[in-house]
Amino acid sequence: MIFLLIVIAVNQADTSEPSPKSEPLPAKQRELKILTWNIYMLPFCSEIHQNCKRAASIAEKIVGYNNDIIVFEEAFDYRARKILRSKLKLEYPFMYGPANDSKFSFKTNSGIWILSKIPLRQLEQIEFRNRFGIDAFARKGAVLLEGEWQGQTFQLLGTHLQANSPDSIRSGQCREIANKLLKKYAKLEIPQIVCGDFNIEFEDQVNYKNMLTLLEAENGSLQGDLQSSYDEIDNKLAQKEHGRKSLIDYILVRNAKAIRNIVRQVFVLKENKENIFSDLSDHYGIEAFVHFDNSSSLALSLINQ
Repeated sequence: MIFLLIVIAVNQADTSEPSPKSEPLPAKQRELKILTWNIYMLPFCSEIHQNCKRAASIAEKIVGYNNDIIVFEEAFDYRARKILRSKLKLEYPFMYGPANDSKFSFKTNSGIWILSKIPLRQLEQIEFRNRFGIDAFARKGAVLLEGEWQGQTFQLLGTHLQANSPDSIRSGQCREIANKLLKKYAKLEIPQIVCGDFNIEFEDQVNYKNMLTLLEAENGSLQGDLQSSYDEIDNKLAQKEHGRKSLIDYILVRNAKAIRNIVRQVFVLKENKENIFSDLSDHYGIEAFVHFDNSSSLALSLINQ
């Protein structure tokens, strides 16, 4: 009878979306909260774009949102990373990357840097075979890690696809991600969460659907009024005279049988201090609140306490 009551209580747990001001739920009843965000820390524009000041502001503000895992893209600037690392190491003791880093190459790393409150195990990282233009000077690719949340094993992939190039290059990079990482490490009972800046617009339905097909992944709708992650109209770091708004950053899922629900929303941080851009990156982030369907294992863990 006690066991049944516990199972019922778990199944009726509140799964509403928390805000930065809300009280955190107990660890064993809380969803896994993931943020992916291109933070625009380009090394050759460090002073122009005030990378170090923006990094300090990001570190100060981001802890209030209580994300469990943060997947940064364009974390190229080592000085900005040093600031973020120093200020966030207590909240996020587990840091991975930047992926494809090398001290013996004239190319910079991939810019993919993952911070986590829980330990993760790196399975593998890849460097894309084909890159074009300015992207050829970065060792762009993807990294796959594995972790456990409330008894449920999951895999997390971070990536950043080619910008401003023929669509065929991004398609090839999606194939590499799928064949060299996702399919290689796929297991029936383990969901795979795929995060990053894909540089493929949601409104471009041909290439967007091709991306999902190649990755064999699923997306979902965004909650709230904000429906774009790259804003050339209102974002001061991305503004253009005849700009537009687009969605090019995603948190996708593969093998989602163990995921009961996933809620996504656009994540925006701004700063109002003097001499700092009000926008802290040219991209907005994407947050996901992942509810795993493992209530029975949770109930057993509560009984054994």
